Amino acid sequence: MTQALLDQFVVRTRVSFVWNYEKDEKWLTDLSAQGQHLVEPGTFRYVFKKDTSARYVYRMDYHQIKEKEQLNEYYALFKDMGWEHIGSNMGWHYFRKPYAEGDTSTHIYTDRSSLKQLLKRIQFMLMMLAFANVPIMIVNSINTWKWSDDAKPFSGLIGVVVVFQLVVVLLLLYGTARFQRKIRRLDEH
Repeated sequence: MTQALLDQFVVRTRVSFVWNYEKDEKWLTDLSAQGQHLVEPGTFRYVFKKDTSARYVYRMDYHQIKEKEQLNEYYALFKDMGWEHIGSNMGWHYFRKPYAEGDTSTHIYTDRSSLKQLLKRIQFMLMMLAFANVPIMIVNSINTWKWSDDAKPFSGLIGVVVVFQLVVVLLLLYGTARFQRKIRRLDEH
């Protein structure tokens, strides 16, 4: 690749939590206003293309769709509503549409019922990941205490893994609670 072509792209690193996905949408939209447009979403690494002639509004949606036909129908639905699919990562789908001053159709979910379904899908995924980690964490905890004196360094390593798993489980449960609050707020209005 030539240097001129490489200069057209920017790679950004961002650590974010799933319960702040609205902040991620705002971040992407704000970067677009600065002439940087998402071309490749990632878990922590995002690739943007520089282009000051365009501006977009970005939205994210969470759907675990495995079948190709269903996925194509899903993308076609968004395309019919004026959204361009940019990419997907771990069940998250990134969409954009051209920015227009005063445009009120920049939200994917316009009614409480469908927004609540989105929040419940994300919450369910977080709960499943938390519950999947608990038995593994328990087995690792038991193994930490069973190691003989000859394998103490191994025991310490597994202890670190257990602590890491505990932090992950607590973060996942915290995220589940955050989504429960969002769902409750929707029910109150």
